[in-house]
Amino acid sequence: MGRYSQATPYVEKLISALRHPEPQTVRRAAWILGRLRAREAIPALLRVGEQERDPYVLESVIEALGEIGDGRARAFLQHCAAHGAMRVRRAAREALARLAAEEDEHAQ
Repeated sequence: MGRYSQATPYVEKLISALRHPEPQTVRRAAWILGRLRAREAIPALLRVGEQERDPYVLESVIEALGEIGDGRARAFLQHCAAHGAMRVRRAAREALARLAAEEDEHAQ
């Protein structure tokens, strides 16, 4: 799936959904933003990730950041790699590996 280069009304609505009180809605929105590789969602995803305590929501946010593949998420992902919940640690390590692989691709 291609990367979205500009905010669209759809992407803007998904970013707004990251503030929804229902965790499943936040997880779905993060997943879709990751699939769209919507770079404009990174600040909102990072905000959610820094405030969220639910490991399932955190996992979804981390996976989205890994799919988007932007270096702005590196410090957050490194922090999550030491999280208490195994699912969060695993997702963070996988996202960091994806980020490193993508950077290697661009360096060649």
